[in-house]
Amino acid sequence: MTAVKKIIKTWWAWFDGLVFFHPTRWPHGEALSRICAMIIIGAFIARRVYQFKEFPQTFQWSAHFYSNITNALGHKIYSGPEIIAIWSLKLALWSVETAIFLGYIASYLSRSTAVAKAKGFMETAFPIIIAGLPVLMSLAPLNLPRWTPVSNPSHLYVYIAIMALMVTGGAINLVGLLTLRRAFTIMTEARQLITIGIFRHVRHPLYSSHFVMFLGSLFLRLQPLTIFLYIAFVSGQIYRSCIEERKMTQAFPQYQVYKQQTGMFFPRIGAFRRR
Repeated sequence: MTAVKKIIKTWWAWFDGLVFFHPTRWPHGEALSRICAMIIIGAFIARRVYQFKEFPQTFQWSAHFYSNITNALGHKIYSGPEIIAIWSLKLALWSVETAIFLGYIASYLSRSTAVAKAKGFMETAFPIIIAGLPVLMSLAPLNLPRWTPVSNPSHLYVYIAIMALMVTGGAINLVGLLTLRRAFTIMTEARQLITIGIFRHVRHPLYSSHFVMFLGSLFLRLQPLTIFLYIAFVSGQIYRSCIEERKMTQAFPQYQVYKQQTGMFFPRIGAFRRR
């Protein structure tokens, strides 16, 4: 058993030491990171602009679709205000998600130099892998009508609740991103210690918002695979945040005091009262 552990340890040391996992050894590492991020984020934005006619869909399409749904007696199920509410939430979600992508670009263009750079697999590749899990989840087909048929009046309330959940999570994410801005990073790096705004109460508000947003996405695509991906995503984000906090504590000794005063993903009970 000791020999096996030694082999695994040796293999991991070799793997973890590969140049791919050490940005400090990349030529023009920061510039390369920004260029790659711009290309990836730009592709997502282009796709969203291209999708605009489908998501959130034109109001005319939504009105035509929902107004033609009737019950067994031939009565219309969805009223005009209900159709407007559905479409408005779709538009709000599309807008806030697009704004988040634009916020990513602004953050990459304006972020400060890293005080402590990422190194090794767990600080470079692991965060990117975890961040990509929701993308895989979004590729699953929408199957909400399987659980709550569109012809069932309860579908409206379930759908509105899910969309409101995603819009709320997206709004929190956007606020946190704009506050973080110059300290933003996907890999585990220490750039600046941000303790203002929403970060005054929560250490990882972006991750909290991701939990909320992608929970809504999960409800739209509820199946064993997406449940597994969501659990893996949440677990990975929790572990990722622990790695980040070790990095921040090493770079900023005052982080330990900040950590004791704030909640990890949600405000601590009584924290607002004390302040």
